[in-house]
Amino acid sequence: MPELMKTVDEIGPERIFHVCDPSVGMKGVVVVDTTVFGRAGGGTRMLPDITTEEIVWLARAMTYKYATFGFPTGGAKAGIWADPNIIGEQRDAILRAFGKAVSPLFSAGVVGLGADMGTDAADTAIFREAAGLPTRGSSLAQQEKDGEPIENHATGYGVVVAAKAACEFAGMGLDGATVAIEGFGKVGGGVARYMVDAGAKVVAISNIDGAIYNENGLDISKLLEARKESGDRAVQEYQPARHIDRAEIYFLPVDILIPGARPHVIDKGNVSRVQAKVISSIANIPITDEAEEILYQRGIYSVPDFISNIGGVVLGACSGIGGTVDDVFKSLRELVGPITLNVLADAGKEAISPRSLAVRRATEKVLKARTEKRPAIPEEDRLKFYRELLKI
Repeated sequence: MPELMKTVDEIGPERIFHVCDPSVGMKGVVVVDTTVFGRAGGGTRMLPDITTEEIVWLARAMTYKYATFGFPTGGAKAGIWADPNIIGEQRDAILRAFGKAVSPLFSAGVVGLGADMGTDAADTAIFREAAGLPTRGSSLAQQEKDGEPIENHATGYGVVVAAKAACEFAGMGLDGATVAIEGFGKVGGGVARYMVDAGAKVVAISNIDGAIYNENGLDISKLLEARKESGDRAVQEYQPARHIDRAEIYFLPVDILIPGARPHVIDKGNVSRVQAKVISSIANIPITDEAEEILYQRGIYSVPDFISNIGGVVLGACSGIGGTVDDVFKSLRELVGPITLNVLADAGKEAISPRSLAVRRATEKVLKARTEKRPAIPEEDRLKFYRELLKI
């Protein structure tokens, strides 16, 4: 606990809940970073090696994300210590136990928990039902595009929008740019798909099993098809490509790097090896603050992670107001591109890293809301607010 207390600052976290059900092997944690806007939300990560500290950092990233884009919500995050590859009744039992354990939070109306690494919309439906929450109507996240749920597209598309804006700011085009992507799951696959659609050349991909690199480009359509049959093995079985160590994905001679997994994989000890000109992240906080400053000093444009990976939040908001698939993509283009350009430009004027500037601005919004003690927005007004924010 003394180490965990070092994560507490002027924003939060307000509450940390550990839950457990030994009968089914469920062990979880929920972190509520702030309820200054009356409610808090975030995703639910299922991995065997998460830490409470990691979930605290991720809850704060959600606070920054909501504040940056103007959503009247505070950050939260949940974690379940379990193998994400568990299937069937064992998985369902863990999810149901988690839902029952955290139901008081849902009942209080302060936490909405969606999908994250290791979980999907079907998982969240299971623990919502176990928590006694009403079954949602048709989920936009589960509607299909090109044979895959929209949740496999939205975040990846937003990452590409941010990368495109950063490339424009850097004076380079996305067409023909070389890209290295960490991860080839539901989000990484989406990034690869939309990078190719934009004319970029994906030359490297990694996943939990390894990494491949071909400077002449990878056949993303072939990989996406193979993934349907082979899952994670598709990357390792792909030919022609050179097999490299997973960690090398961060240091390849590419134009654009897409970190896609865990926090703080790029730090002051290895940041000098990064060769990319632009970084647009799937992952939350993949780069330490010290490394972000070094990247800025080196002239590398790193889009703040809570800007580039807003896709899931936009998808959820569009779903809540009855939006369409087209609305999701339109909203991401109109929100992510301009904010990316604004933060990069203003960071340059102040001679600080883009993330430092974006964090400062988000923090100011949260603290201002606390000082003003704004009342929570009623649900019907919240939906109207979302429509105005997303222009739907």
